[in-house]
Amino acid sequence: MQTDTEMTFNALLQFSKKKSNSRICVGLDLATYGSRESNTLKKEQNKLEIIINLINNLAPECCAFKINRQYILDLSIEEIQLITETAHKFKKPIIIDHKLSDIGSTNEQAIYRFSQEGFDGFTASPYPGNIQEIAQMGHSAMLASFFLVLMSNPEAIWVKNAYLDGLAIFQYIARLADKFADGVVIGTTGHITEKDLQLLKYELHNKVILAPGIGAQGGNMKILLDLFEEDVIFNVGRSIIYDRDPLTKLRKFNIEVSESGF
Repeated sequence: MQTDTEMTFNALLQFSKKKSNSRICVGLDLATYGSRESNTLKKEQNKLEIIINLINNLAPECCAFKINRQYILDLSIEEIQLITETAHKFKKPIIIDHKLSDIGSTNEQAIYRFSQEGFDGFTASPYPGNIQEIAQMGHSAMLASFFLVLMSNPEAIWVKNAYLDGLAIFQYIARLADKFADGVVIGTTGHITEKDLQLLKYELHNKVILAPGIGAQGGNMKILLDLFEEDVIFNVGRSIIYDRDPLTKLRKFNIEVSESGF
């Protein structure tokens, strides 16, 4: 972990949540101009400058930041380090959404890179099967690991319908993540039902629940709050970062969480 404290990821997150009174993790996924029809940077905008400005503007009122690897492939390691250093200036944890998925020797190289870039945690795919190894490698580098348990995109419904020794695959992944990892990623939209979330509540104990899908994707915040209470944080990207007034939009999400009783 490349923060200026000796805190674990969870301790840093708890400190940040309390100080900001927020459960929102801002997703800094700014699309390059010309890469798609909408929700992109303007031609004259500099991606690095916009990301730094967003962190400076939003950090006091959010609990963490996350950035997807695909959106920063055009940035150098020095530019990425500037992003993580800016987050750490406010004592905010920042996660690289890499979805790490490979054999041990290759994962080792990626985790070394995450550490050099200054991230505090990373997302990983459980499907190669080496959950324990990835989590332990992360801990050796002072990095928290977050495993994909139940994604809400329609194609991921196969995970709900697949079983291993009589146990749903997503429950099996959650059980291993609970034993070895620091947190999990659980979607809030699409085919994910309250019953699925209740099953996961049974498997997960004091793990950070990183929940994407609210905001632009219309996910249900209240169900996750009711089930996972203080353990859940919500990743919100497009609804905040492309808004004309990102800080006001962030505050609206904070109010929504507060009005749910948390």
